[in-house]
Amino acid sequence: MLREWVRHLTTPAPETVKRLGYLREQIAIAARHDRLRHAWKEHLDRTKRFVLWSAANASGFDKVTILGSGGLLDVPLGDLADDFAEVVLIDIFHPPAVRTWAAQYPNLRLVEADLTELAEDMAQGELPAEPPQPTIPDGDADLVVSLNLLGQLPLIPMRHLPEKKAAAYGAEIQRRHLRALQALPGRVCLITEVRREWVEDGEVDASEPALGDIKLPEPDESWLWNLAPAPELERDRDLRLRIAAYSDFFRK
Repeated sequence: MLREWVRHLTTPAPETVKRLGYLREQIAIAARHDRLRHAWKEHLDRTKRFVLWSAANASGFDKVTILGSGGLLDVPLGDLADDFAEVVLIDIFHPPAVRTWAAQYPNLRLVEADLTELAEDMAQGELPAEPPQPTIPDGDADLVVSLNLLGQLPLIPMRHLPEKKAAAYGAEIQRRHLRALQALPGRVCLITEVRREWVEDGEVDASEPALGDIKLPEPDESWLWNLAPAPELERDRDLRLRIAAYSDFFRK
């Protein structure tokens, strides 16, 4: 925890990104990966393979856009840079390590964007009655990948709402992300958590949907991500995510 605090203190980032908790979340994910590298390996490997399978079936190879690139743990960056003329990575903030890694690829571009379009409102201390309909930056790509993002988009905005309103508002953020993806001209690959499960002694003893009341079709592939095996969050229970992956979500 002390190391994460020092990193948060010393990482140059916009004040809003720090104050709203986005930088803290990125640092926490990187630290958890360091601790749980073995537990996460299958999920990260399967995600990368699925992205590359989707990329191989794209209608062209001029441009690929990755939404939610984060620390690049689940991005097959070298392969995408080899296959596409341009690679665009989009997240609300790109940490220094990502910028250093990205600099190796002359055809790679980093874009910092708030994909909920709510950060400015949160910084002002008041959310609109309904979340806005966002526009996807660099959506004119042969392939756009929403990468382990849909379940995460509402988490920070929901912290700014009363508990009774938070779940419905969060689900609307997710619906509007899907609408924004549907409006894109090219192929859309969607990889998302769909359910969170707490497991004790090999049995699921509690679970909750990760996408509110949104019902997705049968995925092309699905798997489990052992996100926080005991005692990471709880002494006796694991937290795992059910992942659904769609190579061409809207079948255009």
